[in-house]
Amino acid sequence: MSFDAGAGWDGTCSPAGAPIPSDAPASVTYEPPTLGACTPSPAPEPLPVIATFGKACGGYIGQPPEGYDLCIQTRSDGSCWDDYPEKREFTEELIDNRSCSACECGPPAGGECSADVFLYGDAACSEEIAASEGIGQAETRCADVSSPSPLVAMRAELTKAEPGSCTPSVSTVTGTVEKGKMHIVCCAPRRSPTNQTLTYTCPRT
Repeated sequence: MSFDAGAGWDGTCSPAGAPIPSDAPASVTYEPPTLGACTPSPAPEPLPVIATFGKACGGYIGQPPEGYDLCIQTRSDGSCWDDYPEKREFTEELIDNRSCSACECGPPAGGECSADVFLYGDAACSEEIAASEGIGQAETRCADVSSPSPLVAMRAELTKAEPGSCTPSVSTVTGTVEKGKMHIVCCAPRRSPTNQTLTYTCPRT
């Protein structure tokens, strides 16, 4: 007969589905405790897209406001004008279709645990019939059992609980970042209030 408290049992008082009659068992085999599986972390998010965003204001003539540049369309062949030598490329939008694969954990290893197991003749775990102490991971223990009461419930207490570790999987990124319609403009170098050319590096991110 098998008395199984089910996966994830934490040792609290667990009644049997049906009591085992007192004249049924002559001995009880105590199965060893096992290390529980590791719980993987939620799937991470892909690293953010690093990009330079631009906002165009049409029809402006003169010195642009702070933080803006004076730009015009390219020549028909796509080249820039001498007075507007800095080429900038922008897309209308970025569509991020990337995702990360789920994280997984390998089997647990390196831990150590042992438990005391108690058998009871009532569902409240107050009438003890038998007990087996210090059952280790690599030990299956058999003990004689004799009681006028049926076997109704069991309980366990961990006496040693040293957690093991699991080897994690490596999450990988799938999918791509799609670019929308491309816009190319030619921009004039930035100038100081006195109209002197400033040293300026166009962002290329």
